[in-house]
Amino acid sequence: HYDPSFENIVGIKKGNGQLYEKKKRWYFAFSITLMVKEKEEHTDEKVIGVDRGLRMIAVAGCGQTGEYEIYNGRYLGHIRRKYHRLRKQLQKAKNMKALKRLENKEQSIIDYWNHVISKKIVRFAEQIGARTIKLEDLSGIRKMKKHWKRQDLNVHSWAFYDLEMKIQYKAKLKGLKVEYVDPYKTSQECFQCGKVKKTNRRGPLYQRSCGYKKQADVNASFVISTRPSIAG
Repeated sequence: HYDPSFENIVGIKKGNGQLYEKKKRWYFAFSITLMVKEKEEHTDEKVIGVDRGLRMIAVAGCGQTGEYEIYNGRYLGHIRRKYHRLRKQLQKAKNMKALKRLENKEQSIIDYWNHVISKKIVRFAEQIGARTIKLEDLSGIRKMKKHWKRQDLNVHSWAFYDLEMKIQYKAKLKGLKVEYVDPYKTSQECFQCGKVKKTNRRGPLYQRSCGYKKQADVNASFVISTRPSIAG
């Protein structure tokens, strides 16, 4: 069906294709690259920051206006715990074929929800008139998440990257920019006064001696939205 964002497409380039069989059915998949015309620059444009995590899959917030949306992902948390238990059982039994099928099924579920969440994030940016979406540069995610179980690193790293890619292409299609910021202590910095202190974050709540109090992930999204962008 027609979408107004289609008007921003100025060219399409076909990529590689692949023919494959799955469950006795044949499929042909191929990639396409969309060339989209750039929007005009605005010096006073609004920006939203997106904080990604394990408890809250994503929180999108605009520090300029104080508006935000939370995508808690409780269902995904349940799925991850369930599949973590199943992975341990299959690894113990050394059933590698079943383990691979399980990982593929989990990734399919995450892929679907990342589509849903990324679409909502881009829609939120449009609703408040933001022209830029800022994300933390999580290229060093493995070093940052030392508390994760080793067997979960691949799944979580893929899920974070997959959500990032979906935000990128959906934003591009809508004529929005995606930029990256330094992720250093975004969860510990106070959006109101800029002070950084680990003890300010107490579980889901962020509270500073300056009197500022906010849901911790919302505070982080505000911080991300106002941090300077770094080179891609």
